[in-house]
Amino acid sequence: MTLHWLNPVNSLAGRIFIWFWLVLLLTVTLTLLLSRQLMEETDIRRLPPQVVGQIQQDVNRLSRQPSLPRLLQKLSQQTDTRWVVIDVAENTLLTPNVLPRNFNYNWLIELNQLNRPRLLRHNNTHLAGPFLLNVAGEQVALYQVRQRPAQPWWRLSSLSEPILILLLLLTSAAASFILAISISRPLRELVQHNLQFAAGQLDSRVPKLARRKDELGQLGRSFNTMAEQISALLQNQQRLIRDISHELRSPLARAQLAIGLTERQQDLQQLPRLKNELERLDLMLDELLTYSRLDAGQYQLDRHACDIVALMEEVISINQLDADAKQQQITLHAPEQVWLNADSRLLGRAIENILRNAIKYSPSNSHIQCTITVQGQQLSLTIQDNGPGIPAHLVKNIFLPFFRVSDSRTSSTGGTGLGLAIVAQIIRQHQGEVSASLPAGGGLLVNVTLNIT
Repeated sequence: MTLHWLNPVNSLAGRIFIWFWLVLLLTVTLTLLLSRQLMEETDIRRLPPQVVGQIQQDVNRLSRQPSLPRLLQKLSQQTDTRWVVIDVAENTLLTPNVLPRNFNYNWLIELNQLNRPRLLRHNNTHLAGPFLLNVAGEQVALYQVRQRPAQPWWRLSSLSEPILILLLLLTSAAASFILAISISRPLRELVQHNLQFAAGQLDSRVPKLARRKDELGQLGRSFNTMAEQISALLQNQQRLIRDISHELRSPLARAQLAIGLTERQQDLQQLPRLKNELERLDLMLDELLTYSRLDAGQYQLDRHACDIVALMEEVISINQLDADAKQQQITLHAPEQVWLNADSRLLGRAIENILRNAIKYSPSNSHIQCTITVQGQQLSLTIQDNGPGIPAHLVKNIFLPFFRVSDSRTSSTGGTGLGLAIVAQIIRQHQGEVSASLPAGGGLLVNVTLNIT
C-alpha cells in the first residue's frame, strides 16, 4: 500500500497530517520543557577542601561578635557576601529574607544533620555549609549564599509560569491559524469564482488555485475544466441555434417557393425540388435526434457478428455516386474478412459519416484512401482524404458536438456540426476510440480503433 497521499507537497491530507503532527509534537515538547523548567533543580554536592578553608576563615572572623543580635546586624550590613543563619537549638531560620521565596527549608534541616559542610545548589542559588558558630553561648549554623548569573531571556527557566503557558498557547494558536488560512483562503477563492460563473461570467477561472499540487489544486483544475466545457457547450449550443435556424429557414423558404410556383403554374415541375428540400429537413432533424439519443444513452446496441470489411465495402458502394460526381477515387486496403461483435447499423453510420465528410471536403480529382489493419486484438480503420485540412489547434475539437471549422452555412460546407460528434458517440459506445490527425502530405486522417473480441 502506497502512502503517496502523505506527501505534504502534493497532498492536502498529508499537509494537514504533518502540520497537526508537528503542532502536537511542539506542544508536547514545550510541555516537557515547561515541566522541567518549573521543577526545582536542587542537589547536594561535596564542597572542595580549599573552599571550606576559605569560608571557615570568614566564619572565624564572625565569631568575635559579642551577641547573636550583633552578629545578625553585622551580616545584614555585608554587601559582598550573604549568609543564612539557623538557630541549631530551636532549628529556626533567623535570616529568612536571604533565601528565595520558593526555597524549601527542609533542605537546610537535612544539611544541619551532616558532619561536614556541603554545597547545596538550588536553581541559581548556591549555599555552602553548615559552619557551626558559638556566639555568647548560643550555637548557630551559618551558610554562605552565592547567586549564579541570571540566565538569558530565551531560556524558559527565566520566564514565569504564566508567561510560559501563554507562549505555548500562542504558538499552537499561530500554527493552527496558518493551517486554517491555507485551507480556507483557496476555498473562498473557489466559492467566489463559482458564484461569478453561476452569475453568468463564463470566463471566471481560478488560476492561482489550479497551480497548487495538492487536492485543492486538483479541485481548481477540475473547476477550470468544467467551466471551459460548459462555456464551450453553451457557445456551441448558441451557435447551433443560429445554424439550425438558418439551415431550417433556407429549405423551408425554398419549399414555400416551390409550392408557390406549383400553385401559380398549375404544374408539378417543382415537386422534385420540394421533395429534396423536405428530405434535407428530414436529414437534419434525424441527425439531431440521433445525437440526442446517443448522448443520453438511449440507444441499445444490437451487437452481432459482422464483417467490418464487407461493411466498409458497402458504405463505399453507397457513396460511390457522390465521389464519381467529383471524379474522386476511393480505394480500400484491407484483409479479406475481419469479424467483430458490433452493431452493424450504427457502426456503418459512423463509417459513412467519416467517408461522406472526406468526400465533401476533398477537391475534385482527388484520392480518398481507406485502410483496415489488425494488430493483436485491435482493429484500426483509417480514412484519409486530400482536402484542405484544418488548423492544428482545432483537430481535437472536431468530434465535439455542434463544432464546425468553418462558419460558412452554404450547402457545400454548412451543416449542423453533428456528423463527427455522432461518430465519436457510436465508437465510444463500442468501447473504441476515434481520433484525427494531419498527415504530412496534407488533408485529414481519421482513425477508428476497435477491439475485435
